[in-house]
Amino acid sequence: MTIAGQTFTVTQDTHSHLKVMMTGSGIGSVSASTGTLSWSSDSKTGTAVYNKDTKVVLKATPAQGVTLKAWTGCDSTAVNQCTVTMTTDKDITVEFSIPVTPIYDFDGDGYSDVLWRNTATGDVYIWLMKGTNITGGDYVVRGITEDWDIKRVADFNGDGKSDIVWQNTKDGDVYMYLMDGTKIITHGFALREVPREWDFKAAGDFDGDGKADILWQNSETGDTAIWFMDGKDVKSTGFIVRGMRPEWVIRVVADLNGDKKGDIVWQNTNNGDVFVWLMDGATILKGDYASPGVPGNWKAKAIADFDGDGKADILWQDTTSGDVAIWQMDGVKIIGGGLVVHGMLNWHVLAVADYNGDGKSDVLWQNNANGDVYVWFMDGTTITSGSGYVVNGMPADWQAK
Repeated sequence: MTIAGQTFTVTQDTHSHLKVMMTGSGIGSVSASTGTLSWSSDSKTGTAVYNKDTKVVLKATPAQGVTLKAWTGCDSTAVNQCTVTMTTDKDITVEFSIPVTPIYDFDGDGYSDVLWRNTATGDVYIWLMKGTNITGGDYVVRGITEDWDIKRVADFNGDGKSDIVWQNTKDGDVYMYLMDGTKIITHGFALREVPREWDFKAAGDFDGDGKADILWQNSETGDTAIWFMDGKDVKSTGFIVRGMRPEWVIRVVADLNGDKKGDIVWQNTNNGDVFVWLMDGATILKGDYASPGVPGNWKAKAIADFDGDGKADILWQDTTSGDVAIWQMDGVKIIGGGLVVHGMLNWHVLAVADYNGDGKSDVLWQNNANGDVYVWFMDGTTITSGSGYVVNGMPADWQAK
C-alpha cells in the first residue's frame, strides 16, 4: 500500500481466539476436535487460538449425576456438541446443572405432588400431580390418631421419591414412612422417646449424600444438632452449635450456595435481622447477614429455587397487605428478586414445590374462605402461563402437609 509516495506493508491477523466458559450448578469437561484448550486455574475458562475459518467442534462431558443444560454462542448444536467456524473471535458458554428431585414428588416422575391429612378422621391422602392436573391419588393410611403429627416430607433414602416423617406429640417417638407413590414400602421407628425439649425444626440434606437429614433444636438450651439419616435409620449425629440465644429462630433450610448441601436461615425476632449459615454436614463453613432489620410484618413463607440456578431463594409475604416477594439468593447474598404480586390476604401458601417439572419451584395456594386450590408456575419472580386452579372448594377438614 502506497500513501504520499511511501510504501507500507500491511499484515492482517490470520488468527481467531476461542474462549469457552463453563457455568451452572454442575461440573463437567469440554474438549475440542482440533487444537487444545488451555484452562484457567479454576478450570472454568478455556482458551485456544485458531487459523481463521477453522471449523471447531466442542464436546461437553457432564460429570456423574450432572446434565448439560445449554450452549450459547455456537453456530449450531447437536446433543452434547457445539460447532463454531472461527471467522472471528468467539465466546462460547456451556452450562452444566445438577438435576434436583422435586420435594413432595412421591412417585419420582419429576412433578411435585400434594399430601393431605383429614383433621377429623386422621386419614392421609396423596394427589399425584402434573401441572394443575391431578393425575391420580390414593389413601396412604386411614385413621391415624391425632397425637401423631406429620413433621416433614423429604427424600430420606435417596431413591428420588419423597418420604414422610412423623412424631408422636405425647412420647416424642419419631416414625418414618418410606414411600413409592401412594404406597408405604418401608416403615419403622427412627428413634423412640425424643425428649420434649428437643424440637424438630427442619429436614434437609446437610452432608450431600442425596438423603435428607433432620435438624433439631433444644428449646431450653438453644443447642442445635443434626441427625444424619439413611432411610429410617439415624446413621450418626452431630452438634452444630450450643447455646443459641432464644431470639434467634430457624426460619428455613435449603441449599443456598449450590453445593448440594442444606444451609440454615436464621432470623432475630427482636430486630428482624436475617443471618445465613452455609453448611457442610454439621460444620458451619460461613456465616453472614443476608439483610438487617426485616420488618416484622414480612414473614418468610418458604425457601426454594424459583429461578432454576441450583440455589434456593426465599419467599416472603407481608401479613398486613398480603404482598408477596422473593429474594433471589447466592449463598449469603441477595442478588435479585422483587415483588411478585400485591394483596394476597385471602390466600395462604400450602406448599412450594415444582409442579410443572421445569426445575423451578412453584407456589401452591389455598383460599381461606372457600378452600379453592391454585398453583403459580414460577420463573424467578414472574408468574408464568399455565398457572391455574387445581380444585375448587376443598373441604376445610383436609389440610395440606
